[in-house]
Amino acid sequence: MKFAAQKTLYFTLALMAWAPAHADEFADVSKLAKAGKVAEALTKTNEYLSKHPADAQMRLMKGVLLTDQNKPEEAIAVFIKLTEDYKDLPEPYNNLAVLYAASGQYDKARVVLEKALRTNPSYQTAYENLGDIYGKMASQAYDKALALGTGTALPGKSKLTMLRTVSNGAGSKMVGVEPMPASQVAAAAVTIPPLATAPVAARPLPTPAPVKVATAPAPLPAPTPMPTPAPAAPKVAAAPLPGPAPAPLKVAAAPAPAPVPAKVVAAPAPTPAPTPAPVATPAPVPAKVAAAKPDTSERDAVLAQVHGWAKAWTSQNVDSYLGYYSQQFEPPKGLTRKAWTDERRARIEGKGRIHVEVAAPEVTVNGNTAKVSFRQTYESDRLTARSRKTLVMVKNGGKWQIKQEVSN
Repeated sequence: MKFAAQKTLYFTLALMAWAPAHADEFADVSKLAKAGKVAEALTKTNEYLSKHPADAQMRLMKGVLLTDQNKPEEAIAVFIKLTEDYKDLPEPYNNLAVLYAASGQYDKARVVLEKALRTNPSYQTAYENLGDIYGKMASQAYDKALALGTGTALPGKSKLTMLRTVSNGAGSKMVGVEPMPASQVAAAAVTIPPLATAPVAARPLPTPAPVKVATAPAPLPAPTPMPTPAPAAPKVAAAPLPGPAPAPLKVAAAPAPAPVPAKVVAAPAPTPAPTPAPVATPAPVPAKVAAAKPDTSERDAVLAQVHGWAKAWTSQNVDSYLGYYSQQFEPPKGLTRKAWTDERRARIEGKGRIHVEVAAPEVTVNGNTAKVSFRQTYESDRLTARSRKTLVMVKNGGKWQIKQEVSN
């Protein structure tokens, strides 16, 4: 289904859930096309459409077979008529966009893909193709820019997806389908000039200001000692006059200075050591009681059934696969249980390698009803398809089975 570097178109194979072509007729056409007998497949398709001209499934197949025969104009006419008759189907818009892109009409392809997304806003294939279309339009713009200047172009790749069948329900991504190669479609190389970046000169860091360190003040000069006064010289008495000697004078001795009592400095009283504050003993922490684990037995049982269902599909064990569906299963779009069973058997048995993977499941259980949403990946020899799927399951006799299946 990819318009990729190898320039090969791939198509999905899934029966439309409403007004489908007969399962046997569609299976025969698919086998002929897969075997490379495109002319025989187209003849059988035209014979069926002569009796059922309004069958959208076979009309879409006719457009694909015309593409295989390198008749893009006739295929475009078929897809345009389908978009007029079935405005709510995104697949004809998608395939029409692939053919427009193959002829370089990227703007027309963009408009058609936007119409496909208006019919189904969650249609992943159309989003992927639209992204590739924008890439091709960007490539053209770069080519024009390169023609006006100089630069080195980078090779680019894009891929577009064409669909072989219409979906099997609202918002479906065609899960559990089988691919086949289609016609060669030229893919233009995308050249994108690299962005030039000028070196940026490193900015020098500013020189930090010197740090001022405060210097210690110069020491003061020592005080000059005062001179000690010299002791006074003793006075000499003058010679006595003649005559009787005078009585000697009594000189009173100067009293000795009383000694100054030394000051006794009392030793400081010892500072009492601080009394440590009492330390409170923490109360014991009560042991944590482990919360009871929730009961997940029913959830595990539901998941086991979902993985078993995917494993049976992968191993192409149709009887085991159908056993996962309950008697209350509601086939999509009004199909009878027998018609749906025959269609699933034709889609699974003898289809080469099939691998179905269930990822990121989300399970909700309510009594005897459960809902499981997950990402589904379907792989075969030539196809990889991813989608979101929801299964509504019921518990019958202690066993979980599928009641409703919705792809989105």
